[in-house]
Amino acid sequence: MALHAILIAGGMLPAELRQFSPFRTKALLPVGGVSLLQTAVEAVAGCDLFDRIVTSGTDEVVDNLPEESEYVQLGADVVGNIMNAYEHLGGHVNDYMILSPDLPRVSAEAVKNFVTRAQEAGELCLPVVSREDFLTKFPGATNRFEKLDGGRHTIGSCFYITGPVLRQNMPLARDLFRNRKSIHKMAIFFGLPVVFAMLTGRATLSGLERRAAQLTGAVVRGIQMSEAGIAYDIDDLENYQYISKLS
Repeated sequence: MALHAILIAGGMLPAELRQFSPFRTKALLPVGGVSLLQTAVEAVAGCDLFDRIVTSGTDEVVDNLPEESEYVQLGADVVGNIMNAYEHLGGHVNDYMILSPDLPRVSAEAVKNFVTRAQEAGELCLPVVSREDFLTKFPGATNRFEKLDGGRHTIGSCFYITGPVLRQNMPLARDLFRNRKSIHKMAIFFGLPVVFAMLTGRATLSGLERRAAQLTGAVVRGIQMSEAGIAYDIDDLENYQYISKLS
């Protein structure tokens, strides 16, 4: 199967960040003189794994699209965005990485490491970064960390999924993308046993994987990574100011 990348660039820039960009689309926010979308496309193109790159974005994105990426129109919601790109790229006969282009420190090395390991590990995979690794890379930065396997972890802003599994699980793909930064919210989706484990601090990655497999009919894996740039996204002014000082 061919491997394609889908970038979802439909989100609007929060009001508190509009002073830093001439655009209203979040993915076009500049960090260090380079837009978040450009950084994402360069990371994906630079790892030499993908046959095609498609960006689902706003009208502003059309006029500011990096040449390495194709464009498809936005759908009604996240599922629609993914579906438009999925159909544009040939549907279930291919495999996909779906990425949110709001990662100012994502790299080709991180993307390649994640996707290569994901292809070997399962049919639906997400990157998992420990609090220790995140703060080593971004000391003093804020993020959402959840108790898991006795430590605290966050989830990266992308996931790998095979074409057949994506076709069968579009609603789940929407929830994974929307709640990708909150293990707790995903636990609620996964059911009461998982919620109880989260509340008591006994949740394990293997337990979440098993429950996700039951819901999707797929082999689901969390890929533990040390490359924290895949999990530092810009959600608010504090995130933006912090990363701008490092640029």
